[in-house]
Amino acid sequence: MSASEKKPEEIAAAAQQNAALYLTEIPPEADAARRLLEQYSGIAPVDVDAHIRDIRDQAWAVFPYGGIGSFSFLNFNPALQDPRFQAVAARLTAPGSTETFLDVGCAFGTVVRQLVAEGVPGERLFGTDLQPRFLDLGYELFRDRESSSATFVAGDMLKEDDARLDVLNGRIDVIYASAFFHLFERQGQAEAAKRMVRFLNPRNPRAMIFGLNGGPKIEGWEKYVLDADSWRGMWEGVGEATGTTWRTEMDIIESNEDRIRVRFAVYRAT
Repeated sequence: MSASEKKPEEIAAAAQQNAALYLTEIPPEADAARRLLEQYSGIAPVDVDAHIRDIRDQAWAVFPYGGIGSFSFLNFNPALQDPRFQAVAARLTAPGSTETFLDVGCAFGTVVRQLVAEGVPGERLFGTDLQPRFLDLGYELFRDRESSSATFVAGDMLKEDDARLDVLNGRIDVIYASAFFHLFERQGQAEAAKRMVRFLNPRNPRAMIFGLNGGPKIEGWEKYVLDADSWRGMWEGVGEATGTTWRTEMDIIESNEDRIRVRFAVYRAT
């Protein structure tokens, strides 16, 4: 059984745990995705919601993540509202640009399709996810299996010997890792970060990694959403392990008694 294949008892337990997150109504946060499906995929507005629900239910059967049940996989407003994302989109669409972009933990590849809609050639766009079925459902969601020129690769970011991901080594200029690092404790985050360093183009001094971390402030949350000092320290360790040097940034965009969300960026130090 591969890492992406869950045991029936794991799926059943997750479905029970996340049952309250399974929504029947598609939230307004998905409006940008609705427009993308209409304009990029050519789906008639009257058919969009039924199409979304069908794909969501197929994904829920693969594994009932809370973000699947709640339609959060359609909410790419965090990207659209991130100034770094807008700056990266400008880099990718600049005349003569040859830079490449990778979305780590891309699920259905929504952000990749948004960049295509903004004018980035698909040949320079990549996505990876642990679940190969999610990548396949991305083609069904956007109805672009035959037309998409983006590259999607299934693989386990925490397994150094997962050779499926080697195709990305040295080819990526910008990595987007939103709602990804906070899935793991610090050691797992460090392992994923070292894998990302292997992906980055060693000849590009502007190579960067950015995204968003966040979650509920339940017991032990600090192990998953690192503060600025812990984040910097982790990347110092990654640099020592990979023979590289990195400069980190972190901005708190929400912090209250219940939740925390931070934006981060990691730049190659010069």
